[in-house]
Amino acid sequence: MQRDACAVVLAGGESRRFGSDKALAQFRGEPLLAHVLRGLCAAGFAQVAVAAKEPRKYAAVAEEIAYVARRPIELLEDLRAAQTPLAGLAAGLSASRHALVFACAADMPFAADAALLDALLAAAPGSDAVVPEAGGSLQPLSALWRRAPCLAAAESLLAGPRPPGPRAIFGQVRTLRLDWADIRPFLDADTPEVLRDLEGTGA
Repeated sequence: MQRDACAVVLAGGESRRFGSDKALAQFRGEPLLAHVLRGLCAAGFAQVAVAAKEPRKYAAVAEEIAYVARRPIELLEDLRAAQTPLAGLAAGLSASRHALVFACAADMPFAADAALLDALLAAAPGSDAVVPEAGGSLQPLSALWRRAPCLAAAESLLAGPRPPGPRAIFGQVRTLRLDWADIRPFLDADTPEVLRDLEGTGA
């Protein structure tokens, strides 16, 4: 099924707690980023991209997945000095050729959950942002964003002296909270130990 939207993987973090570039850490025999990209390609997004400070680091992974999926994967350079996922999100929103953008982090191997993606897109009409709420928390790194209003909000926030995270956009646009019972799509790997634990999570 084709999804008329862009999917952006945010890979611009410094991975301080992880100790190395977690996007390239091995997960089930391949780089974690490869697992995320394969899921998004299989989900049928019309455009798939990786946003990072140094996107060429991920060229080999992106090219391999693109070859197998028979579709391009774009590498987007986040030129902002600010170390916040908001900068990568802004790069993705700016490069999107579609009105809707799904963004997730590079360390979220189960983010391309078909049921969640269906629910986010179904909730999009009438909203500028749709954010899942699971486990008692909002999940801004697995949300759906409407390009024009969210890009304007992101640019405004990034112009400030201390740019915040993506959740700051919710106070500036029409935001819908989507209750979601399954925490699995939002699991991330902040440390090597957590990544090992995720290896045993159901496929």
